[in-house]
Amino acid sequence: MKFCPKCGTMLIPVKEGDKTYLVCSRCGYKEPLKEGSKYKLESKTSNESKVKTTSVVSSEGEKLRKSEELEQEKENYYEIFLELMGEEEGSQ
Repeated sequence: MKFCPKCGTMLIPVKEGDKTYLVCSRCGYKEPLKEGSKYKLESKTSNESKVKTTSVVSSEGEKLRKSEELEQEKENYYEIFLELMGEEEGSQ
């Protein structure tokens, strides 16, 4: 791993044509990569740094309503519909 001599940012290997350069993403410093150099990008994380979540977005039981509740709602809507239709016919 190599760092930029101007600003200290890590240099990233970038291929341009048939040549590879180490380039600073912050200030644009660029130097040719030496022959035979091999760069490997690797990162390791520990279990402590991982984010743990506990919230449940939805569960199967909450999504499905009981058929009795749906039937009751249908009956309520039907009654309201009939009342509105009766009022509309009476006003004509």
